[in-house]
Amino acid sequence: MPTGGWATVWTWSIVAALALYALGVAVARSCALALGVAIVVQLLPLASPLLLSKDAYAYWSQARVLIAHGGNPYRDPPGRFAADPSLPYVSESWRQTTVDYGPAWEVVGTAPAAAAGTSARAAELAYRALAVLGILAAIVLVARRTRNPAAIAFVGWNPLVALHFAGGGHNDAWVAVLLALAVFGGDSARGSAAWSAATFYKGFPGFFVPLQLARVRLQARNSFWLGLGATTAVLAIVSFGLFGTAWITTAFTGANTPSGLGGVHWLEQLGLRYRYAVGIGGFAFACVYVALLVHAWRHGRARFSLATSALCLTAAQLRPWYALWPVVLAGAEEDAVAAVVAYALTSYLLLADAVHF
Repeated sequence: MPTGGWATVWTWSIVAALALYALGVAVARSCALALGVAIVVQLLPLASPLLLSKDAYAYWSQARVLIAHGGNPYRDPPGRFAADPSLPYVSESWRQTTVDYGPAWEVVGTAPAAAAGTSARAAELAYRALAVLGILAAIVLVARRTRNPAAIAFVGWNPLVALHFAGGGHNDAWVAVLLALAVFGGDSARGSAAWSAATFYKGFPGFFVPLQLARVRLQARNSFWLGLGATTAVLAIVSFGLFGTAWITTAFTGANTPSGLGGVHWLEQLGLRYRYAVGIGGFAFACVYVALLVHAWRHGRARFSLATSALCLTAAQLRPWYALWPVVLAGAEEDAVAAVVAYALTSYLLLADAVHF
């Protein structure tokens, strides 16, 4: 984050970007223009240094555990290989921890590490390039399937997405692609395969499959179950072959490290003990989830974006780039209410994380 006089420029640029983003979505009328601006917005941060996070270096180091040292990133933390050239770039808090992502990401994440070799600059650029390709793929999916300029702009003109993916290289970009494929695939084999792949990438999507089943009142086509079973079986076999059994708990629970942004944190600020705050957050999410299940059953509309926003707001761990999930889903579903919620979440997370008033 800039210091001195540039900090003021940075802060008000972020505020202006959020305001112009909302205005742009409201007035977008041309699909071609919306898509063209989205591509420019999402590519621009590639010209900057690494922004807002050092997670790209953690991905690099964790991938090198596998490809350079023959280790298991679910058992061997980067710090075990003290001479590795990636280690000095990794935040100290991550050096002695194993990965907390699903095995699908651990496989995908080896490609940028292999391309970068031992160069830190090449590594962060490679992960940022992979991230922005995922964002652009999600935007194109929304553009092709919705033909809605507002939906395209809502996904593609988001400043938080640009700063944290082309700017920061976070790995959730390809989760967003899989979520969009799952929504557009419905109860087909393609849709269920996307849900399965997304769950092996970053555990949480599996929690939303019941919403899809409620949408069709448990009358999913046989191809849905075939796609779900086949994809899950293939990915599980590959995961066991590469990582043994160590990935299972991590893949479906992820990190439990609390952050200072989510609802659990704010409940703690009110004086609640952590375990009670987590319990209240979990109960609140369960209530929203049940309401969405009932709505899906009655109206045939799953509203995945609202479900992911609720998950973000009630979880113990909330990172700024998680806003991508409800943003992409709101665009894919063309859900105006969900878009308002996702915009509010975007604004909160970007202002809370990236600026200091």
